[in-house]
Amino acid sequence: MNTESVKKQQLITGTFIDEITYDIPSSNWTREQWSQDLDNMQAIGIDTVIFIRGGLGNKTVYPSEAFKTQYRSDFAKLIFEETSKRGMKVIMGMYISSIDWNHGDAAGEIRKNKLFADEIMRRYGDYPSFHGWYIPQETCTEELNICDVFNGLSSIAKDKTPDKKVMISPFFKGAVIDAHNFLTPEQNAEEWHRIFVKCGEGIDICAFQDGPVPREDMPAYYTRIKDVCSEFSISTWVNCETFERDVRCMYYPIPFEELRRKLELHSLYADKIITFEFSHFLSPQSIYPSARNLNRVYREHYGV
Repeated sequence: MNTESVKKQQLITGTFIDEITYDIPSSNWTREQWSQDLDNMQAIGIDTVIFIRGGLGNKTVYPSEAFKTQYRSDFAKLIFEETSKRGMKVIMGMYISSIDWNHGDAAGEIRKNKLFADEIMRRYGDYPSFHGWYIPQETCTEELNICDVFNGLSSIAKDKTPDKKVMISPFFKGAVIDAHNFLTPEQNAEEWHRIFVKCGEGIDICAFQDGPVPREDMPAYYTRIKDVCSEFSISTWVNCETFERDVRCMYYPIPFEELRRKLELHSLYADKIITFEFSHFLSPQSIYPSARNLNRVYREHYGV
């Protein structure tokens, strides 16, 4: 395999978008700027965008009657319209009541997501770019009734759209986030095997976040979880973070050498590489100057 073919396998081809801001700042872009950023994404080979959440607490990405947010602008419509023009895919983030989904209130999450899915289908169900659903409740272990949540939300998605994909993006309980109480690759695989026995039937895509484990340990974690996902016919994507976790308390764009090495590793086992997230940390129009530089060196290295 020649060098160009190898590099093509290392490309990021999907990204989250985060417009209900929780831990990163809003870019405050106009429609024209968002449209330009979709062009920026396509310029480096990104064909899929994933709403990290369609609703959080009292915020939604569209004016919602069910959640009393009629005052919100219709950001979801903007993305569905512009991605449909470009032949891109959208995976729609579902509703999450709080970051810990009200301490594991599965019944509440399911009830609210039924209302949410009804509105999404009524408003955006006919857009060509509508490709699937993302369950935004993130976890590293079986906790907070997560299997009930996964089963409930995936059932809603499959009932509404049997032909569309359902995606999750959990995180490893790795040494980066818990140096004294982390799960080894084998323990992580065992944990997620137990989880998927209970709730894997409705999940099509699993994209573990790579940041919580040291880079040298990533192949061991991903190759083992890939075996588990394959057993349940779940596609293994990699959520390659383009921000640093080890710089103070804020998130900043990752150094290119670190990103390049991660992508080299991920290309060995990923069905698709996505990122959190392009617009802040890899876009040429990012609010961070270092992200603009990262875009430049990324494009130069990969020839895109």
